[in-house]
Amino acid sequence: MTTNKLNVWDWDLRVRERNLKAGMITEKELEKYLAAVPDAEAQTESFATPQPALDPPDEPEEVGDEGDEADETDSTDEA
Repeated sequence: MTTNKLNVWDWDLRVRERNLKAGMITEKELEKYLAAVPDAEAQTESFATPQPALDPPDEPEEVGDEGDEADETDSTDEA
């Protein structure tokens, strides 16, 4: 195996398993790569991001429903 042809994207979590199965990287190479990755936890800052798809807001009440029904009743009475 020639790891010198691999770039950082080849180690990405989203493709790592596929690369292992295809033989592009070995478990030993993966362990070596992960051991060399610096721990940046002290340099991070947590923050919250709203996720509307996971927690949708309450549905607003429809405006004008009562007025529409009254209009329909009025037009039916005249017809």
